[in-house]
Amino acid sequence: MSLLRAAISLLTGRTARRRAAAEAKIRASGLFDTAWYAGQKGGRTRAPLRHFMARAFRESAPWPNPLFDPVFYCENHPDLKRMRFNPLLHYAEYGEAEGRRPNLSFDPVWYANEYGLDGPEGALRHYLTEGARLGLRPARDFDPEAYLENHPDLGLTAAQAFAHHVRTTAEASAGAKGQIFNGLAYRAEGGERPRYRFEKSVQPYCYVPPRRPDDVDARLAHLGARPLFSIVTPVYNVERRFLEAAIASVAAQWYPDWELVLVDDCSTRAETRAALEAIDDPRIKVRFSPHNRGIAPTTNAALAEATGEYVVFLDNDDELTPDCLYELALCIDRTGADFVYSDEDKIDGEGLFSMPFFKPDWSPDALMSIMYTCHVSCMRRSLIEAAGGLRQGFEGAQDYDLTLRVTERTTAIAHVPKVLYHWRTLPSSLASDMAAKPYAHDSVRRLKEEALTRRGIPGTVEPVAAMPGQFRVNYSPRGTPTVSIVIPSKDNPAMLRRCVDSILKVSTYRSFEIVVIDNGSTQRPALKTLEELRKLDAVTILSDPSPFNYSAINNLGARTARGEILLFLNDDTEILSPDWLERLAGYAQRDHVGAVGARLLFPDGKIQHCGIVNLYDGPGHAFYRRNDDQVADFGRNTLEFDWVAVTGACLAIERRKFVAVGGFDETLPVAYNDVELCFRLVEAGYFNVVCQNVRLVHHESVTRGDDQASREKRERLRRDMMRLYARHPGFLARDPFHSRNLNPLSGLFLPNPV
Repeated sequence: MSLLRAAISLLTGRTARRRAAAEAKIRASGLFDTAWYAGQKGGRTRAPLRHFMARAFRESAPWPNPLFDPVFYCENHPDLKRMRFNPLLHYAEYGEAEGRRPNLSFDPVWYANEYGLDGPEGALRHYLTEGARLGLRPARDFDPEAYLENHPDLGLTAAQAFAHHVRTTAEASAGAKGQIFNGLAYRAEGGERPRYRFEKSVQPYCYVPPRRPDDVDARLAHLGARPLFSIVTPVYNVERRFLEAAIASVAAQWYPDWELVLVDDCSTRAETRAALEAIDDPRIKVRFSPHNRGIAPTTNAALAEATGEYVVFLDNDDELTPDCLYELALCIDRTGADFVYSDEDKIDGEGLFSMPFFKPDWSPDALMSIMYTCHVSCMRRSLIEAAGGLRQGFEGAQDYDLTLRVTERTTAIAHVPKVLYHWRTLPSSLASDMAAKPYAHDSVRRLKEEALTRRGIPGTVEPVAAMPGQFRVNYSPRGTPTVSIVIPSKDNPAMLRRCVDSILKVSTYRSFEIVVIDNGSTQRPALKTLEELRKLDAVTILSDPSPFNYSAINNLGARTARGEILLFLNDDTEILSPDWLERLAGYAQRDHVGAVGARLLFPDGKIQHCGIVNLYDGPGHAFYRRNDDQVADFGRNTLEFDWVAVTGACLAIERRKFVAVGGFDETLPVAYNDVELCFRLVEAGYFNVVCQNVRLVHHESVTRGDDQASREKRERLRRDMMRLYARHPGFLARDPFHSRNLNPLSGLFLPNPV
């Protein structure tokens, strides 16, 4: 008995020491909130941490902090329950550093990248201790402000919003077999557009592998063009499992006409070379470089071995979807494109698909802002050769440089709006963090500067403070064109005076005229202000007392103005950017550009306009009333992207283009006339762009009032929308610059919930 007691005592002592060590590690992690945990138990728990340690594996396990869901974590790591390994301890020791999620909604990898942390380790602690208090977004698709707007009855603070969402999501998931409820709200409020719009519940992104059609061989047999695709992959020191996954994704293609060219850049990792040496497939060419030369020469070596009509670029740790080449072949057969790109997503540290990028159709200004085409990238091989292949000196952005040079040689460019490429987010990859390759920043800047020089276009390349590593192009005006600023106004003297004064005082570009069209002012203060403005050299006053017709007024102003560039401006705006005219004129003079818009802010600093999207329920403002400093959807609200339309509250256009498309449609006197003009410009082959670095304050609808204020106005708005789509049926529920994979009722660029 004494030996048994001794053994029991020894085992008990070891267990106690292990438990004490585990408790010490959890306590040191800072992830166990003693006061919060005790509050869940009504404040009666005497030893909260010990209480949690004993119950962490139960289905109704209490949470150790507001954002760690033990049940979720155990379900995603079933071995923990079998091994009796505390989920919070596992997260603190391993899971956090690996970027694993503590709940369904918090994304530590995204959070760390977004706010400049060294890595996902510490991301949850940062949010719990600082981020929530500062109002930081905890995930790409969660906006605390929008959540609170959608749940005003909860009486929560911004710091409490996400915790409430996480708990509600967990409860809904448990009670509704995985149905996830997201509290994001979108309010689209505009003087000429539907006033309120609340977004329906959306689900987190999930990539669903496509089903191979039963008749795929018959479909391929009917193709008029059936090209051979050469998939080129430079290889260097990649883990064997990732390289084999990349090769397997090529072997799994539905489309059979391909070759894979792998060129190893003198890898020093034995497992990499062993994986390449083990390949035995006649469709796969493997070459070994005797010297390490870098990614551009290695890719060029692979291109030299390629024999296909088209080249598809695949990184050595990424994967193609099984339908990738099939979809590319269908697109090429349908369009004859020289360059095809697709949507993409990422494979995170847990092997889960995340961060989808649903891209616009071809957008030349977007490409000069950011490498948005990226993956998958398929180019006609003869064009690559004509452009000179990849160039050394642009490491980290060598594919961006090639894409700019290739797209200078063709306009036959097509977009497949499907995810055809999985980009793996390894710690050393640009997919994970631009900071992983800081030399890429300089490459991006130089390749844009060289593009301007090569194209003979004057301009400068500027860093974007909100997006480190990204650069915008500031096009300089050609010559000194006169900009005619056309401002309709009626009985709005204070606003008009403030608008004109801001133009005269703020603008650094001085080759402009101001044409004010008075639409029948009768009030004495307005008449006095008009007389005062009439005395200014730069101002011309026109009178048009006929019934209000925004289109007719602006057309009159355009006919009277003498400038080469027309700038239509609301009288309820104020200029914030001194160089606004130079920037707008520089873009307006680009041959491919139609209308140029600006970034308009409410007086409280929230976004009023940064581009218009054409949704299922009509045109609306993107990112309406979102914070001005928030970067969304790969810079869509921050960089110069092309849009289907821009607001007429500040719209610049070359006179020759305005005249060529027929000016404003005077059958649309109040609403949608700006959108209709932009639709015609797109139909004529032009691209409408928003110059996000031009900022104005917009007191929206101060002059004319709210179009939703009465039943009569709402009915007129509906009739005008019907007239808009009757004239342009091709745009009904369609926006080439807003992916069909995005929520068609939202201006926030969220994944489609369907």
